[in-house]
Amino acid sequence: MYCVIDIGSNTIRLAVYRRDGGELRAILNNKRPAGLASYVDEKNCLSPEGVEKLIAVLREFQSILGMLPDCPVYPFATASLRNIVNTEQVLQQVKEETGLRIRVLSGYEEATLDYRGAVRSMEGGSGLMVDIGGGSTELVFFKEERILAAKSVPLGSLNLYSRFVSDLFPTKKELRAMEEEVRRTLLEALPPAEEYTGQPMVGVGGTARAALALYRNAEGGGEAAREYERAFLKKVLHQAEENPRKLLRRVLKIAPDRVHTLVPGVLILHTVAQVYGGHTILTSPYGVREGYLSQMLEREEEHYA
Repeated sequence: MYCVIDIGSNTIRLAVYRRDGGELRAILNNKRPAGLASYVDEKNCLSPEGVEKLIAVLREFQSILGMLPDCPVYPFATASLRNIVNTEQVLQQVKEETGLRIRVLSGYEEATLDYRGAVRSMEGGSGLMVDIGGGSTELVFFKEERILAAKSVPLGSLNLYSRFVSDLFPTKKELRAMEEEVRRTLLEALPPAEEYTGQPMVGVGGTARAALALYRNAEGGGEAAREYERAFLKKVLHQAEENPRKLLRRVLKIAPDRVHTLVPGVLILHTVAQVYGGHTILTSPYGVREGYLSQMLEREEEHYA
């Protein structure tokens, strides 16, 4: 068995895998909605309270891992620790208090490892992979299992909520302001190009899975449904404007821990689809955790070969 701890801006997740015929299969998935991005102060430092929150969750996970004494642990962090200025101090304190050495992924690493994990559920072809986290969004254009371009942009569902939204759900004005910011950032970071195609768009991560759960709840299709049209995301945003109470009940039913971040996340997903011409969104059950673990195991096998 192998254990991965994924420290994100919105949630911290413990996943345990086993190898089954060369494939990694998750046998335990435990998450805590830590919201680390909300503990970043005006100096762009993770506050002492945020560090305490991180360490408390890691200790809780270590108590679980105590029942798996022979399970190697691979902890990593994404935008949660990458986008702050006191990264090294936080890593040192975590190491001193928990013994864990956390690897902080660069934006490019996160994007390519997202793709490495997600490609397991894809059947070749071309398209755009999108992973909307709490503190960043990763974009990978691919063609026939080859990466054409990979980019991480510092816009996520939680930091967008913190910057623009004054209540639980955004107002019409706040939605427009968020959309303008997302569109501007995307066009500056990764302008559309002739060789890139956004169709289909492959959604990875918590926001993508929650959006799919929202679709299944609204449109049916059960667990077998893994794709939907961009128009559905537009319907969700319209309901956020016109009937937020009804949308709130739906979100509380399918993803209560994302009640304040799902609408900003859906807005990012919809804007990405608009900018790059994505009409169909496929949702992959795999992503950066599987990509990171497979890379680490491959490196260890090469080292001991």
